Amino acid sequence: MGNLGTAIEAFFTDLRALAQIVAPIFAFLGVLGLGLMYLGSSIPVIAEWKKNNPQASSSVVMGLIFVLLASSVASLISFT
Repeated sequence: MGNLGTAIEAFFTDLRALAQIVAPIFAFLGVLGLGLMYLGSSIPVIAEWKKNNPQASSSVVMGLIFVLLASSVASLISFT
């Protein structure tokens, strides 16, 4: 039974390490995409896409908040 506990602990340790690497990358890409949506409004392709998807920026912001909260939780777990 000790091997199962060790395997589960190793899995969550690996998962935490992966989250700490992936979360900042996704946050950076989300901020980059959000800036492209706002600053690229003068480009006709992006302006047409924004007109067809009015909720896109709020969805990106909610995703960024989720990623930042997930990375905060992963950081808190790593310090305990």
